[in-house]
Amino acid sequence: MIHPKVIFASTRPISLTASVIPVLFGTILALQWTDMNWTTFLLTLFGAVFLQCGTNLVNDYFDHVKGADLEGSLSPSGVIDRKEMTPRQVYVTGIIFFSISIIIGLILTALTGPVVLYIGIPSLLVGYFYTATRYALAYNALGEVASGSTLGILAVVGSFYTQTLNVNSEVFLAAIPNALLVMAILHANNLRDFDTDKQIGKTTIAGLIGRNASQIEYFILLLGTYISLIGLVLLDILPVWSLIAFITLPIAIKALKIAVSTWEPKQLNKVLGLTALLHLSFGVLLCIGTVTGIFL
Repeated sequence: MIHPKVIFASTRPISLTASVIPVLFGTILALQWTDMNWTTFLLTLFGAVFLQCGTNLVNDYFDHVKGADLEGSLSPSGVIDRKEMTPRQVYVTGIIFFSISIIIGLILTALTGPVVLYIGIPSLLVGYFYTATRYALAYNALGEVASGSTLGILAVVGSFYTQTLNVNSEVFLAAIPNALLVMAILHANNLRDFDTDKQIGKTTIAGLIGRNASQIEYFILLLGTYISLIGLVLLDILPVWSLIAFITLPIAIKALKIAVSTWEPKQLNKVLGLTALLHLSFGVLLCIGTVTGIFL
């Protein structure tokens, strides 16, 4: 019997804000058009979180199988390395989380309509095949795009849909800052693992374009986040209150200064942590600013 604390740790709980933030933001955007439906909100939230839990566990399993966690790696499999769970236990637990998210998705489909399937099925496939099989997205330079499309865009759009039963182009545009930050997290991870990824034959965008261009890409992702937010306010897609998210700019600057000044993995691990913090803090402030603008 695996202790619940071990299962909880295996989900990488700190990372789960990556699925919580877009659901909150998509739901808040919907409040411009409809009243809050708490049932669909909670189902959407738990469905997204369980989907990410399954993704984290299955990814850890396949990374372990493929030998991605080299000795001295800063991204160990955690519970597998500590022998708290066997690789098979990690995989099966991941499939259970996926199964729960599928059940929730089917309930949401019954309550709202088939659009949930058009969003949920691609997200599920991306989650599983992110590291699974020889054609794994993360091992073939598609990790950033895949994550940006699902956690970045589809999670926001899906949350909006389950509240409004409608989708429009504006919600896709409103999701762009979140998508860029999700991609920045993955890119920061690839910057840190630049050398070890090459050792195991893992192809990332960073590996394809080289060190200097990778640093430029990281800069573009962060800059694009803030520029896109300004654009969304100017286009009247988001209220001016959403600009409160600019309070996070010092975090972005700190992360960027480290990213462009070193290739030492331990220092770049700080960049990864700062980028994750940026996604969380930017997302929280964006939600606060947006909901304030809606109701004022």
